[in-house]
This record gives sequence, structure tokens and C-alpha cells, in this order.
Amino acid sequence: MTLGITGATGFIGQALQAAALGNNMETVIFSRHPELLSNARRWDPKNIPNIDGCTQLVHLAGESILGLWTKEKRHHILESRQQGTRRLVEAIAAAPIKPSVLVSASAIGCYGDSGDELLNEAAPQGSGFLAEVAQSWEEEAIKAEAYGVRVVLLRIGIVLGKEGGIMKHITPLFRFGLGGVLGSGKQWMSCIHVNDLIGLILHCCHDPSIHGPINAVMPSPITNTTFTKTLGTLLKRPTFFRVPSIALRLMLGDLSTLLLKSQRVLPTKALQHHYHFQYPTVEKALQEILVP
Repeated sequence: MTLGITGATGFIGQALQAAALGNNMETVIFSRHPELLSNARRWDPKNIPNIDGCTQLVHLAGESILGLWTKEKRHHILESRQQGTRRLVEAIAAAPIKPSVLVSASAIGCYGDSGDELLNEAAPQGSGFLAEVAQSWEEEAIKAEAYGVRVVLLRIGIVLGKEGGIMKHITPLFRFGLGGVLGSGKQWMSCIHVNDLIGLILHCCHDPSIHGPINAVMPSPITNTTFTKTLGTLLKRPTFFRVPSIALRLMLGDLSTLLLKSQRVLPTKALQHHYHFQYPTVEKALQEILVP
């Protein structure tokens, strides 16, 4: 089997490459700069990629949501996912031999701000910009089913890992004793360790009974207050600071919604399909990341 990976040079993509190679899987990397990499093909969301020989596809590519959400930034966030996924499905349509599965990244942002409500894959779509982006992303990916390809819509939560994701940005603040609760602290955070995210992706590739949306989150969502206290305890640093919601909105604009919205999401389908989480709690995940 040959695994084709878009977004292969990002935090998640690099981890997936390493895991695939560790499992003796051949990989094809899709990159905007294939000349700088071995075994790479060109990726351009405006053009149809060459997927010949890829028996499985994992689609992770998309404009980063970090940064100020100007009108231009919003356009790039949406268009990169919408167009890129559309071109990938067009490549599947044209391929003489189709891949068996397309695992396409999405996000739990599709559920919007949902307070204390427990959410599984059957929950309705929410509102807001990120929900609209995720919905559009998924609508393009699911079209691959028309060509006999199994489609998995991977709704990814907050990814925790040593080499990237949220921890890369917040750990230095906490080490200097500047970490604290964000807003009310009551908002729910649904996280996943990067190793479990990669494990779940490969599980979805290999289990032919998995299709449609699947929440890529650990079984134990926690509030921002609990996350903050857990991180502070492991780093042996105080967490006295509280950043008011209004201050976050002034500093980050629309991006503050990522930190303030509440999403209490459960991995119902992953558990039903017997995925075993290595890091089922935030405490275990942070211990692996932070404790030598």
C-alpha cells in the first residue's frame, strides 16, 4: 500500500510520515516545493495533483488559521481547503485505479460554540466562520464517494505535541509563570495527543467499516481552568493570571474565538470502532510532552 499525504510538511503531516515509514508503508508526499524533498509531487490547490499509485490518501493541506483574520486571510483559509479538496477529488475521478480511501481533515470547529452540551458525530453543524469552513471542506471531500472511494471526515480537536500545535505557543508563557485562565475558564477544550491523532488516521485507513465524520479527540474533554491548572502543576509554575475575554478579543480579534468557544466533544465513533487511545486524558498527554 502507498499512502499519499497532502500537507505532509506540517506538524501533523511530518508525524504521519514518520509513523507510516515505521509501519513499512510507502509514502508519496505532496508539496508546494517538491524539488526540496525526496519522493515528492507538486501540490497546488488550483491544479489537479498526480495521485497515480496512491492506494490511500490523507488530505491535511490548508492555509493556517493562525494570524489576524482579515478579509484576505478568511478568503485564503476557505479557498485553500475548498479548492484543494475539489482538485483532489477531481484527481480521484480521473485516476484509472482509485485509492481505496480518502481521509480528509476537518475540525471540531464545525460544531460551533456549544456550551456544556456533549457532542458526538451526530450533532448538527454549528454557526460561525470556522463552522462554515469545515462544512464546505467536508462537502467537497464527500464527493469522492461518487467514484467508489470510502471517505472519512476527520474532525480534529486541539492537537497536543512536543514539536508543534498549541503547546509550542503556550509552554514558554507557562514556564515564565505567565500562564493563566482564558476568559471565564468554563469553556470546554477537546484535545488529542498527536500520537493518537496519527494512530487514529492509520486506524481509519485500515478499517474499511469506518466512513463519514469521526471526531479526533480524546475521551475526556476538560475546561480551560482544569487544563491551565494541570499544565501549571506539571511545570511547577503558578497560574494566577486570568486573561479577560475582552482583552483576548482586542489582542486577537476573531482568532480569539478559538480560545473562548466551548466544545465538549466525544470520540464516539472512534471508540465504537475499537480505537485504543494511548493518551485518554490531558494529564497523560501533557506528562508525555513535558516530563523528561
